[in-house]
Amino acid sequence: MFTNRCLFIHRLSSSIIVWRYNQTNLKTQNVTSHSKELYNWNIAMTESNKHKTPKNTLILFDKLINQYPNITPNFITYLLALSACIRLGNLHEGKRIHEYIRQKWSTTIDTNEQIKIHTCLIQLYTTCGDLKTAEEIFFNEQLNQYAFPVNTLMKGYIVNNQAKQAIQLAEYLPKHERNIITYLLWTNAIAQLGDITMANTIHLELKTLPLSTQAFFANDQRLMNALINMDGKCGNITRMEETFKNFKQADIITYTTLAKAYIVNNLPIKALAIYDHLKQTNQIGCDEVMYLVASNAAGKLGLLSRARSIHNDIISSGINYETNEKILNTLMDTYGKCGDLNSAREIFNKLKIQSKPSISSMINIYGINSQALEAVALYYNTKDKLTGNIQSILISVLTACAHGGLVEEAQKIFDDIPNEKRSIKIWNALVDVYGRAGQLSEAHSLIDLFEKTHPRAPVLYISLLAACRTHKNAKLALEIHDELMSSNTLLTDDQRSAIVVLTANVHSSIGDHNRSLSLRQTLYRDKIPKYAGVTWTEINGIMYEFYAQDIRHPRSKEIYEQLEILHERLKKLGYQPDESVLTKEERNIEWSIHGHSERLAIAWNLISTSPGTTIQLTKNLRMCIDCHEVSKLIAQLTQREIIVRDRLRIHYFTKDGHCSCDNHF
Repeated sequence: MFTNRCLFIHRLSSSIIVWRYNQTNLKTQNVTSHSKELYNWNIAMTESNKHKTPKNTLILFDKLINQYPNITPNFITYLLALSACIRLGNLHEGKRIHEYIRQKWSTTIDTNEQIKIHTCLIQLYTTCGDLKTAEEIFFNEQLNQYAFPVNTLMKGYIVNNQAKQAIQLAEYLPKHERNIITYLLWTNAIAQLGDITMANTIHLELKTLPLSTQAFFANDQRLMNALINMDGKCGNITRMEETFKNFKQADIITYTTLAKAYIVNNLPIKALAIYDHLKQTNQIGCDEVMYLVASNAAGKLGLLSRARSIHNDIISSGINYETNEKILNTLMDTYGKCGDLNSAREIFNKLKIQSKPSISSMINIYGINSQALEAVALYYNTKDKLTGNIQSILISVLTACAHGGLVEEAQKIFDDIPNEKRSIKIWNALVDVYGRAGQLSEAHSLIDLFEKTHPRAPVLYISLLAACRTHKNAKLALEIHDELMSSNTLLTDDQRSAIVVLTANVHSSIGDHNRSLSLRQTLYRDKIPKYAGVTWTEINGIMYEFYAQDIRHPRSKEIYEQLEILHERLKKLGYQPDESVLTKEERNIEWSIHGHSERLAIAWNLISTSPGTTIQLTKNLRMCIDCHEVSKLIAQLTQREIIVRDRLRIHYFTKDGHCSCDNHF
């Protein structure tokens, strides 16, 4: 608790800050002979900071204290010198000036001036990552009742990813002391945690303020943007949209924040709608960040036409994107996710500096586009040139190996990684490699090896369960399920949902539908969230969205008639549904499996586009086994290429009934 933390800080050595030295009363300086000279020094230091030359500010400060000992700096001088250190991020210089202030400190300085200097010191230490010293100053000087230092330490906590401590400071600050900056930082801290309950609390808190204060806050762009960001990251889209609707002074940051939130909440169509609105109204111009967000949305949807259109918009905007690594990496990633490997590779080859993020992204692009050997080749061509943390690159290349069935290559890469640098994600990637290749006992042994030196990691077992589903090993799946659900292993809701669904699917695949249904019912009994699958497809520039058993489309009757025709043709080819994707209840509904979202999207393409037209879909989840097999058959029956981007990779279904993933999906 916060109070305990106060007590702990007060028990620290009091020698850290002992600022109690008798000096000249700064209030009387206006009658001293040196007051005008000090005023001029302060003006010179102010101008230096204003013109972004903080090094010169420190030179002036040193010259003042070393060459003019008769002129005593005042609190403004100290603030200017400390501000220069903050601008430079120079902790060494900051500590030196801090020590000088401590030695020269006056007992007659008034309370407000003390608070300002202490706050500036807190900002110095938090900016430079020394939270311990910042906390010592804060709690030793009992500053938790004043907004200025509280806000400063809150910001330091947020920057250093300690949002809970920032929220505690805000909660313990007297209500009458809180200002708009307090609420802004409080909101940012909640956004960092993504805690919906805390988000609800601050909305209620704001409603208890006087109406005049509420009206003032409602017109503050920073706070409104922060509230939109917070609700977006906490998943409350309805309230986020309501805040946006009521805000009359939206700027480009507002729109960008809204679009980002849509992407985080798996609503990329809405993110693109924001971009289109800005282009059509032309009242607020798009900036670099909005182009990045729009490109990201196009990539999530797998819309190559939109990716190219946004690329052209960036060129037309005049932004010098060819030297902008962030834009180039985003465009490369977008093209890769849209299946345009050539454009992605062209951008990568044009990069003046192939950084770790760009190399990782290109390896990942090769992987999702079924070019695992090229991913491995790029890894070996670049690994000797890289220094520092290359975790993302290692995970990307191991994932590419998993998608390509390159077990030996993956094991060799893993063996070359020092033990201390093998993160859980790297171990999980190798488990996935063996699991997808059907080597379940090897994958299980790898987990046993991991647990000899590490605590249990549920994510490893979830990867193994996914492999059990693919390869229909119900015995191992049930063992894993029972062990994880009955032990004291800490599981998130997402992990519990994955474990239950995957195990239920395995039991369905071997005909044990009673057990499958029993497992699925635990999702409802324990209120574990299960995320709905959605498939998007674009036809003639219009985006269409389908959920399983969807009847929202105005031509749903025709779509289901097309599905019936397909079903009859598939049966003649000997098609039998894979029962692993059915529950006992669903087996009583003839069209349960045939109404999966990707099939609805395929049927809509078949009736609304000319024969031979390539069908392109994007799904937010992984394709189910049955839809994967059916897509191969439909591609062969209709003599159309079908491209499906699911959560993990791109599947290219060819006219001869094959898939690029070679069943390593």
